[in-house]
Amino acid sequence: MNTFFIRGRTRLRQPGALALLFLTLTARAAVPFDGGVSGLEALAQGQASGPVAIARPGMDSGAAIAPLLAAGPLSADTAVRIALLNNPGLQVSLAAQGVNISDAALPGSPDRRKAGQDILLLSAQTRKAWTRAVAAAQIARLAAEAKDSAGAAGELARRMARAGNWSKLQQAREQLLLTDAAAQLARARQAAFSEREKLIVVLGLWGAQTGFELPDRLPDLPEQPLELPGVESRVLQQRLDLQLAAAQWAQQRRARREPGAEALWDAMGNAARVRELAVKARSEAREAYQAYRTAWDLAQHYEKQVLPLSSFIKDETLLRYNGMLASVFELLAEARAQTQAAGEAVQASRDFWLADADLRAVLAGAPYDAGSGVPAERPSTNAAAAH
Repeated sequence: MNTFFIRGRTRLRQPGALALLFLTLTARAAVPFDGGVSGLEALAQGQASGPVAIARPGMDSGAAIAPLLAAGPLSADTAVRIALLNNPGLQVSLAAQGVNISDAALPGSPDRRKAGQDILLLSAQTRKAWTRAVAAAQIARLAAEAKDSAGAAGELARRMARAGNWSKLQQAREQLLLTDAAAQLARARQAAFSEREKLIVVLGLWGAQTGFELPDRLPDLPEQPLELPGVESRVLQQRLDLQLAAAQWAQQRRARREPGAEALWDAMGNAARVRELAVKARSEAREAYQAYRTAWDLAQHYEKQVLPLSSFIKDETLLRYNGMLASVFELLAEARAQTQAAGEAVQASRDFWLADADLRAVLAGAPYDAGSGVPAERPSTNAAAAH
């Protein structure tokens, strides 16, 4: 038997091993200097409108995202494009897998599938962080309006009590509403600050980059929700973890095995694993779509029913006030009620866009955590840099 020596000590005793080494080195040499990530970028195209790129060796991500940050209020699609270029956790994950995720690697390789899943999960995570940040800022502005209304009522109550037209009890009630509105405003502003910071972390920004502008409000709801009668089969075709398990099972079936009980048990376990993932994927598809439809129904309910009724009541109260049939306190109370209804409508719209982001990720092949109502997130997109 021929023996091959490399560096004197390392031996490759079989010609097949040398061939494997040659193929590996050839594949690595075939990878272009940009990392060969065009295939992964093709997978990411559906996560945002317009061209989508991901980080690659030698890229100055800061320069790449500068025009995106300077293009005006940051949209959800633009946020996804920035995250795929600049999120440090994704860069750590891609670098750890290296040449195994390049276009020269086998299309079904585990590392390549994991990289694709990381891209899907980061896209959903970014879209949801953007949604929460915009909604929180919108709610904070509504809380400021409610506080101003309560402040006007409190000042009027103070003057009327000083003039002897109101009792101390009536004044105290209005003062309590003012203090509660002030506390709600403080909480809302803190929530807006925190959600913006979470978005900054996902985008991987620092310094002057963090001064980006967000839209004043969430996007309008779609006129009609998505109709997905074949959602289960569509998800089964896209699930990356199911594809990987099926590929591993097929590879093990093709491999030579010694006959015996252990081989039979292995075969049964591998088949059961694929079936388990398929059952779970079908359930997650139904759950994600049901959450999406319910969120759309609730958001539509607030937009078409609650807000118009609240506006009508306020307008009617104003007419009664002009006719001296309602007091100024009733008018201010209706203004506060309308602001509260608007805040609840924003929350319903936020929940819809969160469910929409979840459904996007699931349809693209990401796993879904039905217990928390969000796609199952990998630590690689946030915490990989800490390991």
